[in-house]
Amino acid sequence: MPVPVEDLKRLLQSDRPDAALVLVEGRYLVAGREELASGALPVVTRDELLERTGGWPVTDRDLDAVAAKLSSAVDNLGG
Repeated sequence: MPVPVEDLKRLLQSDRPDAALVLVEGRYLVAGREELASGALPVVTRDELLERTGGWPVTDRDLDAVAAKLSSAVDNLGG
């Protein structure tokens, strides 16, 4: 299931200190710890995303590359 770049942008903009992109019932959501505990499939945390992109500033090109890799990972997990 493709990871939309727009969802990665929402993750970066989140106010939650523990923000993560998760997959729940076929939808990507920006969530916190409480949603992770409820059975959502974690895809990437904000900190992991920043590490993968090399930190700030994050470009659309960076996000496109990370989205492609995350999409492959989700597909391999059966998401």
